[in-house]
Amino acid sequence: MQAVAVLLAVASASLYALSTALQAIEARVTPRGTALRASLIARLVRRPLWLIGGLAGVLAWPIQAVALGVGSVGLVQPTLGAGLIVLLLLGVTVLHERVGLRELAGVAAIVAAVAALAFAAPAATGAFTTPASWGIGLALVVVAPAPYLLRAAGRAGGRVTTFATGLAWAWTGLGTALLDDAIGGRHWAVAVGWALGVGVTSWGALLTEMTALQTWPATRAIPIAFGCEMLLPSALAPLLTDEAPRGPALFAIALVIAGGGALLLGGSRAVARAAQSHTAP
Repeated sequence: MQAVAVLLAVASASLYALSTALQAIEARVTPRGTALRASLIARLVRRPLWLIGGLAGVLAWPIQAVALGVGSVGLVQPTLGAGLIVLLLLGVTVLHERVGLRELAGVAAIVAAVAALAFAAPAATGAFTTPASWGIGLALVVVAPAPYLLRAAGRAGGRVTTFATGLAWAWTGLGTALLDDAIGGRHWAVAVGWALGVGVTSWGALLTEMTALQTWPATRAIPIAFGCEMLLPSALAPLLTDEAPRGPALFAIALVIAGGGALLLGGSRAVARAAQSHTAP
């Protein structure tokens, strides 16, 4: 089942990468006055390229959910770093960017980390503890309105919106795992609650992500957002569930390596250009 989880996570990551690449192209040319406003999305949905990217992201989510159903959070979320490899391939094949030692090291780090996690991570996520479930639910409630709180505070810069994006997608991943649990246990009312929480938080994440890509270079936004989404749920999972890593030391080392790979690839010119081609840096 570990291999199936990895394959599904890679498929999901590929679609997320395509979504990022297509949506960033359009986000970068929208007026800065729309930052953190629903009008930003209202403008973007009129653009076919952005809608195709959005469709890719919508398709990626259920695949991620299935991956989390057959594999552990500690394995699936870091595997989403494969999306950075897909962006690199787009940069090389479409934009003819050169691959250097930085890119090769980043790819090797992510591949090695996923291979290690296949042995070290729990085979399944395990049951979330009751305090953990309440904590994740509360986090979703807190994170969901982030775009509106940041706008009210006058904080629409790239750094803060990028971190908000990473945190929102990280908690969405944990919420998706709890949604899987509720569906598996046929707790339909609970499943509806988690689906609503994930949906509302995803809206907030989308708004902060488009603002981040609108206002900050992709070489900064991509590694931070991807890094948070990859590593935060994985690092927290052993504390939130009753399932411990099979190899705790290897698990921790693999997460660090995955984070390093995300930083290397996310800051690569080839990856950045794939995510914001035809736009200003």
